Amino acid sequence: MTIQRTHRLALRLHLTNVAGTGATQLLQSLLPALERNASVKISEIHLPDRGELATYQKAPDSGLSKRYRRCLPNALSRILECLFSARIFDGDTPLLVLGDLPLRCNAPQTVFVQTSHLLGNKGFHFSLDGLKFFISRQVFRLNSQYADKFIVQTSVMQEALAESYPAIANKIYVIAQPVPSWLLTATPRRSGNFKEKLKLIYPAAGYPHKNHKVLAGISLKLNLAWPIETLKITLSIDSHPAPEVSWIKCVGFLSALEMIQAYGEADGLLFLSTDESYGFPLVEAMFMGLPIICPDLPYAHALCSDGAIYFDPLSIESLRMAIVTLHARLSAGWWPDWSAALNAIPKDWDVVADAMIDVACRSTLSTLSQ
Repeated sequence: MTIQRTHRLALRLHLTNVAGTGATQLLQSLLPALERNASVKISEIHLPDRGELATYQKAPDSGLSKRYRRCLPNALSRILECLFSARIFDGDTPLLVLGDLPLRCNAPQTVFVQTSHLLGNKGFHFSLDGLKFFISRQVFRLNSQYADKFIVQTSVMQEALAESYPAIANKIYVIAQPVPSWLLTATPRRSGNFKEKLKLIYPAAGYPHKNHKVLAGISLKLNLAWPIETLKITLSIDSHPAPEVSWIKCVGFLSALEMIQAYGEADGLLFLSTDESYGFPLVEAMFMGLPIICPDLPYAHALCSDGAIYFDPLSIESLRMAIVTLHARLSAGWWPDWSAALNAIPKDWDVVADAMIDVACRSTLSTLSQ
């Protein structure tokens, strides 16, 4: 239930480590909504020193905007920030941390967790990323006592985070997010204009969990058994997972307008990722009215329910059969109806900002009301 606010409270925002593609795009929609919320004044915004958000232009009536300068390698600097130098954020003003890891400071702190790599079932993998995620989980565990509340995007993530860190189980709130602001004004597709073969798109950066590598299993002998005209993937040509497959097109990073055009031309979204805390392309495809082929995993079911066509993300044959299924359905005149799934998702970013502010400032509001 939303608390009625009679005071315009101050709120600090911390995003010094947000540089990844997905998290950056999310905050490019969320930050302006937080700033224009009439119930709070954003008194401080602590920005990263790299990536697109390093040059974020705050609203004129927001307070201090400052980049967090890192002199050491990012991973080491991040550990030191979370464990030792975060005392600079001590104070009574609520602090909304938008970069996954709690800070060791004395403040009313809410942490927005956007990654599933912090979950305890991941174990340790002998790689640079594996070591980084293992250390992040230890930092999360050590610092979780300093945070009053945590925000995640789905009930699946809520349950998994509570299982991984039982001490915070009653501190986790679920706030879903809509499509990025650049897509909200686009016109959804209501039906298909399907012809003979599928035009698919998979928008994802080249992280290992995005599972582009499964495409390398496509057999040239069975190339014609894939009813696909084109599969556009947003990788550079030198990262092509299967260069010999002519219908896989590496188109590189697409701008907002290019993504809207690509969705408008596609017959469906292909999503391959083995590990997500949310899965924004799934929400984008539902908003645009597109069919979805995605892994048979909890994060996908949480968003798509029974509306998607599911496959085993480790099986190239399972993927092929899912694509054959979509081809058969579209050939028979089928088109998905995502209205029920979309009803569970906020209609815009102002709704999200209000819900996050309500969580982040709740203890302060309770004190003021006494």
